[in-house]
Amino acid sequence: MTFDGPQAEIKASTVIRNIGQLVTVAQQPIAGASGPLQVIQDAALAIYKGTIVWVGTEDEGEPWFQQAATASKDGIKIIDAQGAVITPGFVDSHTHLVFAGDRAEEFHLRRAGVSYGELLAQGHGILTTMTATRKADTETLLTLARERLASMRQHGTTTVEIKTGYGLDMITEEACLRIINSLNAFEDTAITPLERMRIVPTFLGAHSIPPEYRDRRSEYVELVIEQMLPAFVGLARFCDVFCEREAFTEEESRRILTRAQELGYNLKLHADQLSPSGGARLAAELGATSADHLDHASDSDLDAMREAGVVATLLPGCSYTLRSPYPAARRFLDHGLHVALATDFNPGTSYCENMQMILGLAMSEMDMSLEEALTATTINGARALALQDQVGSVEVGKQCELALWSIKDYREIGYHFGTNLVQSALVER
Repeated sequence: MTFDGPQAEIKASTVIRNIGQLVTVAQQPIAGASGPLQVIQDAALAIYKGTIVWVGTEDEGEPWFQQAATASKDGIKIIDAQGAVITPGFVDSHTHLVFAGDRAEEFHLRRAGVSYGELLAQGHGILTTMTATRKADTETLLTLARERLASMRQHGTTTVEIKTGYGLDMITEEACLRIINSLNAFEDTAITPLERMRIVPTFLGAHSIPPEYRDRRSEYVELVIEQMLPAFVGLARFCDVFCEREAFTEEESRRILTRAQELGYNLKLHADQLSPSGGARLAAELGATSADHLDHASDSDLDAMREAGVVATLLPGCSYTLRSPYPAARRFLDHGLHVALATDFNPGTSYCENMQMILGLAMSEMDMSLEEALTATTINGARALALQDQVGSVEVGKQCELALWSIKDYREIGYHFGTNLVQSALVER
């Protein structure tokens, strides 16, 4: 249907009205919006085939709604938000969602004093999950992944990056990538807007050296470079590497990522999580989209990342689980970096699919304001996936991915904790 709106003639297929507060996180000023998050009181928005075509106040849109009420023949859909707060859907830009088994024993060993690094050296950690994942059949892995995604969606996440890395051989890594791609139901017309999610696949074959290559690690690096990367072109958008003393050296990481870049992958790094590994420097050198963790990155590393346009993705769920110091978000912000927050959902160090929890930790433990944390979990999460022109804010031209909250003021986010404040997530296409 075409409306004669206040500014111009606009075609819309869905209108959302009666929004108590629309937290747009817009990157450009919007008429009638206020504050760093560009919040519109008593708002409405219009969508055409999944794309936002108009954002404004309820009063401005009232002539449209009157037309729409008599336009059932055009099939327009009107959604009454009933005064809800609406924000962009969360963008979770770092997860390890496809795996079997659990690591509850490891969790309690760490509380008995065994460090994460010691567990890795003993063959626990990632390799424990690798063993369980290799043993699991495809249907089991798919069912588990769907259940985890459903929980993420219930907590307000609409875009999710999913890494491989628990197969560490050709067969299982490919199987996991195909599972991840099968989960991407964004274009599936049979999926409802309340079920749809956007999935971004990442290849993380360089997550750990598998046990069969323990004494010939160079052969595993060659396997990743010469066989896995070429074979998985088109199945993964990103290539990631765990650049760490206990995983892959800076030079091994450089070789893998350079080859990935040549093959057309975008780049990510697990960088400087357990020690100063050189990962942040390497991310800047190669122009990676994001460098993640960064607990031990130096000031000069952060400056290099800023100059190269690398997003800093911080993962407070790991600090919570490992009982390690939280990265000081203020330091990253003061260096002029775009800071993203993500769950790092995984069975060993951050078994959490709830971005509300991550946002709350960032506020309580990392010196972030609500406005900074909401920005980090939406538009900056999109930047960490090179999707900032598509999702992460409520602006004309962006895809419609929204979280509807069961609150009356967005400032309750992070304040009212320990419960799910999201009523539903909605993804129009």
